[in-house]
Amino acid sequence: MRNALLKSSQDLRSEQQAIDELNARNSSARQSLENLVALIGQIDMSVSQNTDSLTQFKCSLDEINKYIFEINQLSRQTNLIAINSAIEAAHVGSKGAGFSVIAKEIKFLSEQVNSSANSISALTRAIESSAGNVCEGVADQRPVIEQINTDLNHVVELIKIVISRSSRMQSIISFISTLQFLNTVKLDHVIWKLQVYTLLLDKREDYHVNAHTECRLGKWYYTGEGSHFRQHVAWQQLEQPHATVHTSGRRALETFFNHAIPEMTAELEKMEEASHQVVQLLDQLASEIQY
Repeated sequence: MRNALLKSSQDLRSEQQAIDELNARNSSARQSLENLVALIGQIDMSVSQNTDSLTQFKCSLDEINKYIFEINQLSRQTNLIAINSAIEAAHVGSKGAGFSVIAKEIKFLSEQVNSSANSISALTRAIESSAGNVCEGVADQRPVIEQINTDLNHVVELIKIVISRSSRMQSIISFISTLQFLNTVKLDHVIWKLQVYTLLLDKREDYHVNAHTECRLGKWYYTGEGSHFRQHVAWQQLEQPHATVHTSGRRALETFFNHAIPEMTAELEKMEEASHQVVQLLDQLASEIQY
């Protein structure tokens, strides 16, 4: 029974380690997803900013087109002035020859301005069209980005739930494993006392019994996981009677082989009383442990 309990406790510890590894992977996955959510948020913000910038850009293009329209109007007016000047120059004959040259130059410059303005207008329309397409593309991406963001947040929440449930399961497994270990060391005490009685009945002078720091409970208490329970009163009271079990059992053997039977009987009684206290304290510790 002792060995079966011990194996079950060890198996549970192995399962607990597997859950520890699972939680570590889940935590890493959650962190990666949270980083991705933050990145999507930045992209979404960038898209919003880009949309605003493109809208402002289109407004600026509208302003430029308005100015180009005014330039075209002014160019047409300048061209009319040049034509009228040429007509007036023709009326005055040779005396208006110089004025006629200036009028032709004005007309030429007016046509160039008009041509340049038309070219600029064509370019701004093309830019405006491209900007509009970009705006539409960005706007089309917004719902997709928002959906991705929603889905990622949902995944993060689900992973948090998995981690929480895994942690709860881990606590329960740890609790059961500890209870099984405590039951194991209670059986260890029964077996250890039986060993003492067997040595007495068989009169084995070459006996060897281990110290309270060398048994399974002692190793757990001093160097193992038992130190995790040092805040419990039962744990604090356990050391003295546990040590008494081992020292009294050894003295019982020593006094027996020294033919001091009354002393042997007294030591055995101390051993039994201390063993009873150990079992009670182990039960108390088991009742105090929370999961």
